[in-house]
Parts: sequence; C-alpha cells; structure tokens
Amino acid sequence: MKRLSFVQRLALSCGGAALLLLALFLLGGVDPLDVLRTLALLSPGVYCLALALHLATMALRAVRFQVLIPRSARPSFRHALAVAAAHNMASYVLPLKAGEASLILYLRLQCGTPSGIALAALLVSRFLDGAALSAGLAVACTSLGAGGAAPEWVRGTELVLLLLAVVFLLLSLRGDLLVRALVIGLRGLHVHRTRLGKALLERTGGLALALRAAGSGWRLSLAALSTAPMWFTIFGFYALLAREFGVPEDVSFLQRAFGASLATVFNLLPVNAAAGAGTQELGWVTGFHVVGVDQGVALTSGIGVHLVQLFNIVVMGICAHLAMGVLPRWRMPDPEP
Repeated sequence: MKRLSFVQRLALSCGGAALLLLALFLLGGVDPLDVLRTLALLSPGVYCLALALHLATMALRAVRFQVLIPRSARPSFRHALAVAAAHNMASYVLPLKAGEASLILYLRLQCGTPSGIALAALLVSRFLDGAALSAGLAVACTSLGAGGAAPEWVRGTELVLLLLAVVFLLLSLRGDLLVRALVIGLRGLHVHRTRLGKALLERTGGLALALRAAGSGWRLSLAALSTAPMWFTIFGFYALLAREFGVPEDVSFLQRAFGASLATVFNLLPVNAAAGAGTQELGWVTGFHVVGVDQGVALTSGIGVHLVQLFNIVVMGICAHLAMGVLPRWRMPDPEP
C-alpha cells in the first residue's frame, strides 16, 4: 500500500478538521461571534487556569490510552496526545456520539494500531469514565443530602450510583465476558456457517482477547489511577467557570460538581445534537436548579461554560489534526529475533 506524502497527510487532517467545524456550526447552530463575546467576559487569569485544567485532562486521556494499549502496539505520548485531542473534538462535535468511532480510525491511520486493540482501549476507558462519574455523583448526592440542600429523590440515589460504579468497574475488568457471551449467541444462530459470519466471529473473538488484555491487573490499575485525577480536573474546570459566569459563591464545590455531573450525563446520552447543543444546557440547568440556583442564572452560566469548553475543544482538535498531518507515522517496533 502506497504511503501518503506529508502534503497529502496534512491536507487530509485539515480537511477532517474543516468538516467537523462545518458540522458544528451548521448542525449545532453555533455562532462564532457568540463564542468570542462569551470569552471576552472572562478574566485572562481565570481562563488560563481553566485552559490549564483542560490541557491536564487531555494529557491524562492520552496517558490512559497509552496504558490500555499493549506495549508492542503502544504509540508515543505525542502521538497519543494528538489522537486523544482529535478524537475528543470528533466525539464532542458530531451528533449522536457518532465521533466516538474516530479513535479507532485515528489510531490505525496515525499509529498502525489494530482496530480490535483500539476499540478495546476505547471501551475500557469509557467503562472507567462511567465508574468515576457514578462515584462522583454518589459523593455529591451524599453531601447534598447531609446538608438538607436536595430533594428526597436525590438523597435516595447514593446506593444506586455506587452499585452502578461497581458495575462499570466490573465491565472494565472483565468486559470480555460480555463479548464471549455474544460469540456464544452468534454460534447458536449458526452464523459461523457463512463467510461473513465466520469473519464476524473472528473479529469478535479478537475483541474479547483485547478487552481481557486491557483489563489485566496492572494496566487497569494504572488506567484507573489516571482516570481519578482526570475527573478532578474536569469537575474543577466546570466549578471554576460556573462561579465566573454567575453561580453564587455560597454554592459549594460539591454542589457545583453535582450540577456539572448532570450536564455531563446528559451530554453522554446518544441522543444529543452536534456539540451537545441543548442537552448539556438541560442537564446543567436541572442539576443547578436542584441545589437552589435560579434557573436564569443556571442557564446563563451553563451556556457560558459550554461555549468556553467548546472553544477549547475545537482549538485543541484543530491543533491535533495539524499535528497528525505533520508528525511522522508512528511505527510499531520490530519484534526481537
């Protein structure tokens, strides 16, 4: 297969970034001037701190992808960082979470990572995100319930959220069992008797092996260790900007984290529009209304935070696409004789 030249790779990367931006502005109904007006309201110091938290989040995402990929196929940090930022832009901008699959494409084109290994790394990372988000929501609900600042339904959800966190942890550890169960079901349907079915079973079996390897003890432990501080930076980013855009100072960090958590949950739903337009604000307003913030203030702050987040993601995503066009394609090391 003929390798693409530097100019061709750069053109493809820029073209991918342009298509994602077009989807953002047309499908998401985002006005670039609104982004600039919102950013103008921020003090430079607060924005720089928020940007630092966002960059830390992206770096930890890259480290986690590295850890979850076997050493024989593991890309360098700079390649993993570019792929993580480009994937984050695609998954955030495209509607219905269609951009999630871009990680597999980016890793394969940029680093030569096999699709099964890339998909396993993506699934395990999402399971860990689900565990961290569920645990964070449980802590916030417990704090709100102890302070009497939440309705009864919030005070009764801690156990459910903790159980959900355990389920996600088990999936990250042995997600291969679900895939193996799927293989058994497919064999029961006799799909292995066809050429297409046999190929599907082979790929599914490869995914099960990749998930088992990604969920092995030390690799999963290191991935979890990178996930915990990553979510602290995410909640810190939201809490910092929420106060900057008008959320009262008497709203505690855990209360702001609760509101941001619901915004994140709503944005993760596979029914969101481009760039999470509408769904993220709905979750934000719902969460902050629960903790007693005026609905108008909650909506204004939610839009402001969303636009800053969107601006950062788009800028980092464009830089990542440019970097992928400039960086030489990472090559897996030759096996030792």
